Amino acid sequence: MKNTTMNLPDELVARVRAYAAQNRTTMTAIVREHFQAITEPDREISDQDPLLAYLKGLLTRREVVRRLGLRDYADLLVALGDADLPMPLPPAHEIENQAATFVKLWRMG
Repeated sequence: MKNTTMNLPDELVARVRAYAAQNRTTMTAIVREHFQAITEPDREISDQDPLLAYLKGLLTRREVVRRLGLRDYADLLVALGDADLPMPLPPAHEIENQAATFVKLWRMG
């Protein structure tokens, strides 16, 4: 891994930190996932099929809801079911966070 310094507006950093906290992730994970998504060769699928792009991690939950004109995540889950697509797996960092939380709770009990 390589540490990289980025110059970002304070207001943007504050919003990203709040988003990361709300979604139990980190700014690093958000940036890493976005960079991976935009550099993957099959990225063009995001314009053709937002549901498939979401399942591949090329679109965020918020973006696919916006593109499909859905009300919320519940409507997105219905759309996935209607398209006979599987429920999305959480991103790797969320699984890691959940596992770490489980270990902490297990050790406390």
